[in-house]
Amino acid sequence: MKMSRVLVLAVLAIGFSSVASAQGFDQRRLFFGGGLGANSVSGGAHALGAQFFTGYNFKEIAPKFSIDAEAGYMDSGKFKKDGNTVGDNAKGLWATAVPRFMVTPDLELLARVGYDFGDDDGLMFGLGGGYIVNKNLKLRLEYVSRDHIDSIQFNIVFYPW
Repeated sequence: MKMSRVLVLAVLAIGFSSVASAQGFDQRRLFFGGGLGANSVSGGAHALGAQFFTGYNFKEIAPKFSIDAEAGYMDSGKFKKDGNTVGDNAKGLWATAVPRFMVTPDLELLARVGYDFGDDDGLMFGLGGGYIVNKNLKLRLEYVSRDHIDSIQFNIVFYPW
């Protein structure tokens, strides 16, 4: 593992564990999710992939503003251009901080910043929105950019407790 990966992972782990211990860990704040991503790379190749993730929702840090920690796994799917396969799947683990702002009781805006530890290793960031269906279910639409892959993602987030 590259030294930069270790450093980023250590900073994320220390930061999130410090906040979690200061607030007191609450199992009911854990969530799980997954979805589909329409992925593209320079040169016009596209792929349909999937991602799965888990996260922790920290308590509100300002009115209508909170931050989640998320970690997941992404598989880009095989890249094709003009019907021909031009690239293999990019796979791997990632970890991000997700600041969220509640616009209305049912709608939120979110950003994402973190690190991809897989085939497309490097910084990743994103912007999007979420629709809260009920206390256990949220739908998200996001644009996520990694080092080489850009994605439009549709995710379902499930709060089991």
